[in-house]
Amino acid sequence: MKTFKEVLSVCDWEETLQSIFAKTEADVLRALAKKHRDLEDFKALISPAAKPYLEQMAQLSSELTKKRFGNTIQMYAPLYLSNECQNICTYCGFSMTNKIPRKTLTDAEILKEVAYLKSKGFDQILLVTGEANKTVGVDYINNAIRLMRKHFSNISIEVQPLATEEYELLIENGLHSVMVYQETYHKEVYKNHHPKGKKSNFDFRLETPERLGKAGIHKIGLGALFGLEDWRADSFFTAMH
Repeated sequence: MKTFKEVLSVCDWEETLQSIFAKTEADVLRALAKKHRDLEDFKALISPAAKPYLEQMAQLSSELTKKRFGNTIQMYAPLYLSNECQNICTYCGFSMTNKIPRKTLTDAEILKEVAYLKSKGFDQILLVTGEANKTVGVDYINNAIRLMRKHFSNISIEVQPLATEEYELLIENGLHSVMVYQETYHKEVYKNHHPKGKKSNFDFRLETPERLGKAGIHKIGLGALFGLEDWRADSFFTAMH
């Protein structure tokens, strides 16, 4: 089976965009009518031709959401453990070059935040850090998970990409899901926005979901940061991923 890196390597960004913009009203109507949709249908639904059908798509989305999840909303709280970071990202407030106060929570401070969130009824939590391996590496994250695992039914993280064995350690200690954003699937644009730090390694970030799968994680969340490149192309490659 091909890796996603191999799949993406043979995709042409401009050709993908052109194929999205070439979709017609007939393609949109066909996609809306189908029970099982593929990536070509997705292209049609994000194409300019789909704009008059936004309300119909919203209603269909609502129906599918209720079918899969019922009338249930699950709330989670993000807990920022640290804003220390060793990357330079052109769009991020945590970027290493920004002259801001840096803070990493101690065990006591983490437990204080946990107590507050529990008092508000939260049972699911997302742990967020900057990417600073020496300060908030896997040992720090693992310790944070161990501190709060008895307090939450679901612990997720949004931190730097890790190695397979590091994910295995976190899963063993209570990690349930991982959110990882590729930011943009356009490799050259990615380099322009991430000029320094481990995050500048496009391929290592791209391969993160596969390492998570090998580690046996329960849930993987993928995404892109719209605005770095054309949102339609990034939407398509996120869906493909």
